[in-house]
Amino acid sequence: MSRDAAEGDLFLKLLRRFQEEGVAYVLVGGQAVRLNGFLRATEDVDVLLQPSRSNGEKVIRALNFLSSSAELEAQWFEPQADGAVENIRVADELLVDLLFAANGQTFDSLQAHIAQLDIEGVTVKLLDIEGLLKTKTDCREKDVLDKSVLTRLRDALPGK
Repeated sequence: MSRDAAEGDLFLKLLRRFQEEGVAYVLVGGQAVRLNGFLRATEDVDVLLQPSRSNGEKVIRALNFLSSSAELEAQWFEPQADGAVENIRVADELLVDLLFAANGQTFDSLQAHIAQLDIEGVTVKLLDIEGLLKTKTDCREKDVLDKSVLTRLRDALPGK
């Protein structure tokens, strides 16, 4: 099996496990851009999470197929007194960034932009094009490229 195929299987396994555990998440970043129609390389999986201890417990259970998930602690998923939650990187066979904000946008603020896509029997929650545009900055080169392509994709949609 090629490295790309193995990573694809792990990606789908992650999303299947999120579905099975009932994780409150939405796929953002390069994988969501790709699933919205722009094929581009990405090294990781970015998921925007609802911050709570109970959701953290679900995430930890869902990630138990990755050995480094044993290092995660549910309290890391709880908002601090100021409402902030630090993003978490799980570096394993699959590189997963557990995010609580993307360019100032949160799981709750992007609810209207969550779409669903079925991939091999797995319901994948991902941001639509408008939601992805809200998460992109003008500071990072790949975000600028993504914004350009996403804008063209959006403008090419029927009714635009």
